[in-house]
This record gives sequence, C-alpha cells and structure tokens, in this order.
Amino acid sequence: MNVRDRLISLLGRFLSLLFRTRRLPERIAFERIVILKPCCLGDVLLATPVIAAVQRAFPAARLDFATGAWSRPVLLNNPRGRQVVDTGRVGQGRYGWRDVWRLAQLLRANRYDLCLTLDRSPRVGLAAWLACIPYRAGLDSGGRGFAHNIRVPVPPFRYEPELYLDVARAVSPAAARARFENGRSEFFPSDEDKAAVERLVPQALLVAIHPGGGNNPGMSLPSKRWSPERFAAIAQRLIAEYNATVVLVGAQSDQAITREVHAAMREPTTALIDLTGTLSIGQLGALYQRCTLMIGNDSGVMHLANAVGTPVVALFGPSDPRVYGPYDQKSLALWHEVGCNPCFKHGRARADCCPNHSIDAISVEECWQAVEIVLRRQDVAKRVHE
Repeated sequence: MNVRDRLISLLGRFLSLLFRTRRLPERIAFERIVILKPCCLGDVLLATPVIAAVQRAFPAARLDFATGAWSRPVLLNNPRGRQVVDTGRVGQGRYGWRDVWRLAQLLRANRYDLCLTLDRSPRVGLAAWLACIPYRAGLDSGGRGFAHNIRVPVPPFRYEPELYLDVARAVSPAAARARFENGRSEFFPSDEDKAAVERLVPQALLVAIHPGGGNNPGMSLPSKRWSPERFAAIAQRLIAEYNATVVLVGAQSDQAITREVHAAMREPTTALIDLTGTLSIGQLGALYQRCTLMIGNDSGVMHLANAVGTPVVALFGPSDPRVYGPYDQKSLALWHEVGCNPCFKHGRARADCCPNHSIDAISVEECWQAVEIVLRRQDVAKRVHE
C-alpha cells in the first residue's frame, strides 16, 4: 500500500467513527431501491447478478440502477429493473464535488429507502449519504466506505461478482442465499440488435476476436493488451484448421489495433471480417450469441461475451483473473503472475504498473491450446479451410 492509500485509509477509518452504522430490523419491506455503480462497462455487467438477487429478495419494490453513460447500454434491455438513472460525470474519469452534489439531489428526488453501492470510491458513498437515503449498504475497502451505514468488508482476492453480491446479502436473508449462478452475468440484446447482426455475418463457425481494450473513462492501460501479431497468428490457425470465420470487434478507439492485426496476417482472406467500431453494445451482444468462441483481453467487451453465454478465452496481464475472470466451466483465463503482477487492484492501476511483459508471457501456443480445449468441449471438429 502506497503513502496515498495509507492516508486515505487512515482518514476513512477516522471518519467511520463519525458516521454511525445501522442495524436492519428483522423484517423490513423496502419500497424503493437503487443499485449504485457509476462505471464501467465490465464492472456493471459483473454487477447484474445483484439486480436478480435484489429482485428476488424484494419483489414488490421499485428497483432502479444508477450508472453513467459509458455503461448504461448494458442495462437498457434488462427486464429486472425499472429505470436506469444517469449518474452524470460521477465515476467517469475526473469529476468534482459539484457533480457528487448533483447526483445526490437526483437520488434524493427519487426517495429511495435503500441504496446498494457497489463502488469503492468514498465520494460515491457520500452521494448516497447526501441523498438522505435511510439504509446505505456498500463496500468498505480500506476505510473508504465510511459513509455507508451497512459496511461490507473487501477481502483480498474476492471474486468481484461475489463481492457485489455480498452487499445484497448484507441486507436480506433471501439475497444471502444468492450465488453467482452459472458463472456469468446477464445481458439482453433486443430483437432489433439480433436482426441487424443476421444481415452482417454469414451462417458459419464464427469466432470473435477483440485485440483492443484497456480504455475506460479517465484511464488507459495498454498493458492489458496482447500483441496484435499474436492475435493474427490465432486468427490464421482458426481459418486454416477449423474453416472458421473470424470477426474482429471493439470500439472505435480499437481500430488502429485491428489494422495491425490485418497487417500481420500472411495473406488477405474473406474469412476475416472487421466490425471494429461499427456495432452498438446491443449488436455486439447479439453477435456474441452467434459465436462459438470469443478470444480477447480483459475488458468489458470480454465480460459481455460471458454475459450472453458465449465461451471465452480471456488473456490477462496486470489484472487478476481470480478477481475479474470468467468463471463459467466453458471458458478459460490465461495469466502469468510475473513481475509486479497483479498491479491492477480495486479498480485502479499502480502508478508504476509494469509494461506488457506480464501479458506477453502468454505465448501463441499457450493461447492456441486453450482455444482448442474450449472448442473440443463444444464438440467442434477441425475442418481444413479450402
């Protein structure tokens, strides 16, 4: 723990003495509940099991989810919640106390009686306190959760979705029985999204590859990316040995990286389709539903594939798959604990975070073996490309 984190922890522990905790009555029926997680795409997807757990625990309550514009699309078709509340600039990179106050006023106007805060930031917790929400359950990471009156400790190496569910378990015996069912989150593409994808890709063995990532509001972490040349080598073998159609995906910010994948291919091929920067989140989820496999770096795009049930081969560098990885039986996570790894913790990277040597420790052959294992589990046989 660096000096800054130590100071924040000491301050948080002092402030926790000023903010009282609150014991829940044995029986309580909440009427208006909000789940607060401002950012980011993958984190909000990992939080979707909490929506299901809270809905089961309090079926008569109005249930909202508060998040930012960046991650809002992953919730728009979720049938379990009533409304997606915009958190504004809070959690979207740099933001100030005025933004926290605006969020607090918005939350207060909705008259919630329970807030589940799935964020480690003390300012996000303070927003719920300023909103005068009577019951505020949330993560208490190193004293940062002082504003919550129901504080949930954050043990090391706790799987992130289970940690989020710990917050729900703290307020309901029914939610206490919740588990991260089937090892995946939830995402619901619309019928329009599915129809759009039908027009874009052929009826074939589809494999999606996401060579980009590492970008969130206020943060860029290139050390999360495996090299484009290695992704190209995997794409070539999929096309040659399985007669697969490989679809490159990602955001507009990933287009330069996918161009490097194209350049590294030995020869042009119509079996490689580049849809980088052209799909909405809903369309990407619908595409994944058509795919036999998704291969990519640790990112929200990877978690989206996991959320729709598509098997994943996920490549990890500075982040820890024990905390952020896909945990379903169909997927595999590749990771080497080298150097300062894992140096991405609690949603932040260390200032001296190691360069790409941690993710580059994953060889092409190691990744290919993982790809073949996942395909064999689905009884996909090799079909030599003609």
